[in-house]
Amino acid sequence: MSPNRVCPPLGLPLLLFLLGCLVSSTGVLATCNVCSAVNNLTCYSSTQMQACQVNVLSTATPTDCPSGYVCTSDSSGVLCQPEDSASGIQADCQECNRCDETQTFACTGTQSFALCLGTATVQDSVGTCASGYVCNIDDTQICGLPADGVMPTCSYADDSTTTTASGTTSSTTAAPPSTSSASTYCAAVQSQGKYAVGYNAYTTCRQYIECSLVGGSWIGQTYTCPGSMYFDSGSNMCVSNMPSTCSTTATTTSTTPAAPTPSNPEAYCQAMQAAGYYPVGTDASTTCHQYIECFLNGGTWGGNMYACPGGLYYNSASKTCVSTVPSTCSNTVASLTLNGVSLD
Repeated sequence: MSPNRVCPPLGLPLLLFLLGCLVSSTGVLATCNVCSAVNNLTCYSSTQMQACQVNVLSTATPTDCPSGYVCTSDSSGVLCQPEDSASGIQADCQECNRCDETQTFACTGTQSFALCLGTATVQDSVGTCASGYVCNIDDTQICGLPADGVMPTCSYADDSTTTTASGTTSSTTAAPPSTSSASTYCAAVQSQGKYAVGYNAYTTCRQYIECSLVGGSWIGQTYTCPGSMYFDSGSNMCVSNMPSTCSTTATTTSTTPAAPTPSNPEAYCQAMQAAGYYPVGTDASTTCHQYIECFLNGGTWGGNMYACPGGLYYNSASKTCVSTVPSTCSNTVASLTLNGVSLD
């Protein structure tokens, strides 16, 4: 027995006793739920293990490590060992919410992920894997099937304890602010400038709201363009030619601006609130070839959509057009939002 090994005291379950006394090499930080072919055990969490079969997602009841011990895996199998950073012994299951090596994404749950956009910081983003798929930080398509040997990076133990302030787990996209009250709208937008009221060619398309910050408070005022002119959100001016955003088929007055979607770059960038380049969608045949540039112009967020030349794809991590299909453009991904904007 190695002189550095400390065996659990007698009286603990025999399984833990035997595992604690096994000789192991220096621990290596590893993904959860990967079954060891050496002793058919896997780390269920940083302090729990469970019996398993290789390439099969285990459903066995997890077993707690002794107090002060953590679950690790190496060439000797899965073990419960005293955590010791000096000797390199670290718990497994610590890669959840960490950006992958390419800084493309991070697994945030067993079936969820977020974008990193070329940084080491997880962005305000929510992605979900397709039904039956799990998120794995080493998978080239973000999500994979346990039947194919792809196991979730995050622990199921963390999934069961993820709650919001109200005590429930949820993911919602905020509704666009109403333009029925100019001051309320400006307080929600929190940006000085002029904004279109609606898209009815006969009514709201002729109006705009001007927002300003006065004494620390957001003030808004609704104006109507003179004569038969229309408000153009691109130039922030009243123009004689009807903008393409105005609809002649609308039969009722619109009271809210278009929701922030990639097809509406200005609203998209208003939601981003940061200059830069952003992805449009996850469809490899269409939206994955496009990207949006966001910029601040005179206190107003503007945006332009571009398409990569030829058959190139936009890579959100490198922020360049590339020939290889990015991992975010996969049918293993069910949905993806960025700052509340749904990327179709």
